[in-house]
Amino acid sequence: MQKEITYRAVQSFCGHPSADDIYKVISKEHSTISKATVYRNLASLAEEGRIGKVISVDGGETHYDHRVDKHHHAYCIKCGHVADVAVSYSKEPEIVAEPMEDGFMLTYHELIFEGICSKCREKEKENDYGTEGIKN
Repeated sequence: MQKEITYRAVQSFCGHPSADDIYKVISKEHSTISKATVYRNLASLAEEGRIGKVISVDGGETHYDHRVDKHHHAYCIKCGHVADVAVSYSKEPEIVAEPMEDGFMLTYHELIFEGICSKCREKEKENDYGTEGIKN
């Protein structure tokens, strides 16, 4: 039951919430579910393939995804926001599907673009021009 509550919480987000974001939503209605339980359930749901898991490129927070289809993500280097990227997903990237020189066999890939999200770009613009539109 707690795992299903966690699953429904992830599905309620349009974006890519962190475990803390998901815990905050759950704890409002289910105060007896601990943060550790939510973390365990998220790991289990991701392992089962019922939710997606987006690992931060800078070692920051892991984000979760209600989408389980293969797709790419963009990561804001300023605030850590994660967004879906509307480019087609290639099942087989331009790599040879044979073991690499050291014997390493690739079985999966994920492409994460880095950039600056619209909110952070807007903040930068405000900092450059101030609130009256005059360049600082």
